[in-house]
Amino acid sequence: MRLQICTAAAWGMCLLVACGDSATPGTSATETETGTGTTSVETTTGTPTTGTPTTTGTTTQPTEGSASGTATSLPTTTEGTTEGPTTGTTTTEGTTTGTTGTTEAETMGTTGEPEPVCGNGQVEGTEQCDDGNDDNTDTCVEGCLNASCGDGFVGPGEACDDGNEVDDDACNNDCAPASCGDGVLQVGEACDDANTIETDDCLSTCAAASCGDGFVHEGVETCDDANADETDECTTLCAAPSCNDGIQSGAESDVDCGGPECPPCELAEGCTLPTDCESGSCDGGQCVVSASCKAIKQAQPNAADGLYDIDADGAGPQAPFKVWCDMTTDGGGWALAIRFAPSQGIFDFYSPHWTMVSVVNEALNSPTDTTDGKFKAYNVLPGGEIRGCMQHPVTKAYGCKFYPLPATTTLLDLFTNTPVGSDIAMKGLFFQEDQADMVKWLTIQGRTLADASIAPNYMAVGINIDDDQSCYDARVRFGLVLNNEVNISTLNDAAGFGAQSHYTVGCDVAPGVDAPWRTPCGFAGGPNIYNTAGHIWIR
Repeated sequence: MRLQICTAAAWGMCLLVACGDSATPGTSATETETGTGTTSVETTTGTPTTGTPTTTGTTTQPTEGSASGTATSLPTTTEGTTEGPTTGTTTTEGTTTGTTGTTEAETMGTTGEPEPVCGNGQVEGTEQCDDGNDDNTDTCVEGCLNASCGDGFVGPGEACDDGNEVDDDACNNDCAPASCGDGVLQVGEACDDANTIETDDCLSTCAAASCGDGFVHEGVETCDDANADETDECTTLCAAPSCNDGIQSGAESDVDCGGPECPPCELAEGCTLPTDCESGSCDGGQCVVSASCKAIKQAQPNAADGLYDIDADGAGPQAPFKVWCDMTTDGGGWALAIRFAPSQGIFDFYSPHWTMVSVVNEALNSPTDTTDGKFKAYNVLPGGEIRGCMQHPVTKAYGCKFYPLPATTTLLDLFTNTPVGSDIAMKGLFFQEDQADMVKWLTIQGRTLADASIAPNYMAVGINIDDDQSCYDARVRFGLVLNNEVNISTLNDAAGFGAQSHYTVGCDVAPGVDAPWRTPCGFAGGPNIYNTAGHIWIR
């Protein structure tokens, strides 16, 4: 073994120590260089089998007088050769700077491999990859790690990578941008069920299903037309119009009333037609007090007989009043105008009540009352039909006859403005019907043609009929007249309301005076007078 040592302190001294060669298990060589203060040591060990070791070394000593410490090299060579295999070689290199005391060393690892260096392009140690570049968008990112979702770098196949585990921000945990339909509820989304079914709770737009979105929410809505039109087949409640939906829908004239399907509206509620109103009267788009019994009947087909409020002029100055309405016979809708007592009545042919504004027993407004009565309906209620009803003396039932009028009018105007007279004189108002129907004026009150004073050849029915062709006294305000002649001349009998007959041969009754043979309601057949109870109605 040979050891060569050069020290900076001695500058001119170099000690060479050599130990004789021997067949030892290993050979060691150390090389030391001095001049700049640097020492290099190389050691090799091995186990030879046979041969002569050879050692080569060079020693450099500084030149005397050199201020910089630069040395000139004096070569010294020792060679030895050992033949045979060598195992277990260890090499150590070290550099020491004497002026600064700093040591820079590259030391081989304990496994015999160098420490990994990320970025050198070689996969070493625990590195997953090493592509030798700074590009964090490829498959190998900073730290020599394989690119993966969640590493904070947008790598291949990723649309985003925010490096966090928050799944409801702008970038999902699968490194896909937040979007409707990804199944994750994001800010601004009401829902996200990750499907395109429009009939469930969540739309494909990530909006919660709601009425008006244009899609029928299964099990919740029956329709959804996405408009605000309440008059079509689907309302804003996403259901078909109904009479109890709390809105004015379909053909309703007001909320849940009016129109062809819903119950009539009450007073002051909206209307388009009279039938929209419970009162049967619509004025200015608003339900008002009924204008007539007929209007009530049309609005309420099942209305019962009884007293009703009537306002004949609607929004006009007249106040409403009570009217007895017959809602069941002859089609209903009849208003009671005059009631006739069964006997001792006051409404003879020339009674002033036929042509004057008056009321009689107004508070006793039931049709079954046995006193005379004249009601406001006679004076102010217009109608297009007139009806007369008379009581049968045996059954006590009322039989009626009704006729259309030429124009809508009040009964006061009808009896005041229809000239009293004959058909020959173009006076009176005559209703056309066959003889069998005319005879019913007798049969409804329990009488027949046999009760007449003559066998009639002339029969007529109408309003204000009078024989103005002779001095005979037969006449009627509303009903039937009879004569044995073929025309109205020498008229004999009358049946109905305000009826009078002629009995004497002479003309002994002055014009405008009621004849002795008369009845307010019944049949005057010559000297035979048959009184009964009765009514006149208007519709």
